[in-house]
Amino acid sequence: METGSYSVAFPRHWWYPVARSSELGRRPVAVTLMDTPLAVFRGAGGVPAVLVDRCAHRNYPLSAGRVAGEGVLECGYHGWTYDGGGHCVRVPGLPDGCAQPADTRHVPSHAALEQDGIVWAWGEPDAEPTRRPFALPVVGGPGAGEVILRGDLECTLHASLENELDVPHTAFLHRGIFRGGTPHSITAVRRPVDDGVEVQYLGEPVGMGPIRLREGAGRTFDHWDRFVLPSIAQIEYAVEGWFRIVNTIVHLPLSPFRTRAWFVVRFQSRLPAALVRPVVLQRGKRILRQDARALARQAERIRSFGGERYASTELDLFGNAIWHLLRHAERAERADGSDGAAAATVSERTVVFEA
Repeated sequence: METGSYSVAFPRHWWYPVARSSELGRRPVAVTLMDTPLAVFRGAGGVPAVLVDRCAHRNYPLSAGRVAGEGVLECGYHGWTYDGGGHCVRVPGLPDGCAQPADTRHVPSHAALEQDGIVWAWGEPDAEPTRRPFALPVVGGPGAGEVILRGDLECTLHASLENELDVPHTAFLHRGIFRGGTPHSITAVRRPVDDGVEVQYLGEPVGMGPIRLREGAGRTFDHWDRFVLPSIAQIEYAVEGWFRIVNTIVHLPLSPFRTRAWFVVRFQSRLPAALVRPVVLQRGKRILRQDARALARQAERIRSFGGERYASTELDLFGNAIWHLLRHAERAERADGSDGAAAATVSERTVVFEA
């Protein structure tokens, strides 16, 4: 892909993560979805709700208000109050509290639901969802645990997704954490999956950084990387009988050039989770800092030159594929209102490389 501008794709007929469940309390949470301000709160019955963050009365941010006891959102300026569907249910000072319902008092709402400890919002306001959010995998058994990291990245959604799923950069940017020892031949097999693409890596020696099992030990990683529309990256490593770790990264495009990512790392090993968790946390933070700096530098250089310019090879297994799937979904929505995911596919490919 080669282009003279900074291109961004944003398919709307999909779920996007807007907050962790634990963040919702007596105050609404303010976020943005592609530069649209949103207020996230617990509505009636504790069900999450997502409203456009602007009171219909005088444009005050609803996220600066409070959640009342019955699960409604009260504006902090004049007290206009909204339910989870964005309907004004109370105007203080009016004899009947709100008078007759009026379109001018309605605030657009995004369908919302809670799953896997995450609050998800449908990308199109005042629309009915056509699918469920991506389900995070269950990693259970003795030694199972979880670590969650969050990063706000100065880059596009596409750039963040490609970075997380790009194996070749790890031997350089993350040298000593992932790779950096004697290179070994690895076979990568790319296949289409439902709403996305997957790459399986074969022959990858078991090890961490330059530390690897001795030659002839006969063990290799079971390693898969995946992208699932519109904003899910997943990295899975396992050694049968020893351990399994799945890092599912869910993304919220805050703006065209700023992306929030939650790294939900679930693991299971022969060691107690209490011993593994701090190691995963420490390494995860270090990798995230390195990637965040690299993405910010990449974005700054793109701005300096007035746009993107990419030269790709067969080793770039994810970047163009992710872009194709995002663009296809976006264009299908514009053309006929459908999600357009089923018709988009990525070609199969096998690549042998050194890492």
